[in-house]
Amino acid sequence: MSQFPPVRALLFDLDGTLIDSETQTDEAIETVVARYGSPGFRLPNSDTRGRTWAHAAETILRLTCLEVSAAQLEAQLLAEWNIATARVNPIPGAPAALRAAAACGLKLAVVSSSPRSVIDSFVRRLQIEDCIAAQACVGGDNVRIGKPDPECFLLAARRLGVEPAEALVFEDSSAGLQAARSAGMRAMFITCCAADFDGSMALATGSFTHYERLPADFWAQLAAGKQELAGRSFT
Repeated sequence: MSQFPPVRALLFDLDGTLIDSETQTDEAIETVVARYGSPGFRLPNSDTRGRTWAHAAETILRLTCLEVSAAQLEAQLLAEWNIATARVNPIPGAPAALRAAAACGLKLAVVSSSPRSVIDSFVRRLQIEDCIAAQACVGGDNVRIGKPDPECFLLAARRLGVEPAEALVFEDSSAGLQAARSAGMRAMFITCCAADFDGSMALATGSFTHYERLPADFWAQLAAGKQELAGRSFT
């Protein structure tokens, strides 16, 4: 008999949650903006972590005098980020964790502010294609409004055929955790790449450093409704 609310689906963010790519985001922004004569430019973490490249481009244009369209700047930022992440590493234990979760009968989705093409590329590179159905990949270009709006997570839940309360989100950003909360979902905050630690912790159900810190039976206990999440920290 289940002791805790059942979890039927896991919704994973990509950047900072499955792959260690947040530093490359800052590098891409600095490199592209420097081409227009503004070296050393950076955006606050709140405008990059969990946000779309369209949001980043619009924010840069609002803060600078760059003579380029938002669409052109967005394309340049994404292209530079793709170059920077060519050899990006997975978060410790991430591929094995997803395979273990799928083996326990949990449904999986990847829900990111990155474009769908980026998600598909990293799903292949992480060799987890057999764990995640194509329709279970939701990118920033699949929704009208990006995180912190809950649309992306609600879409993923519908595609997986689960209720929001049955989904557990894995996120590294305040924007993503706010989206999960607004969607009526529980969320685990992964801290190894996080920037806004205190703000994100306040929005999360529980937290963990990275996947190798989770107990060996974590996924099985989660599927059985026997894993406590509220207030838990796996470090």
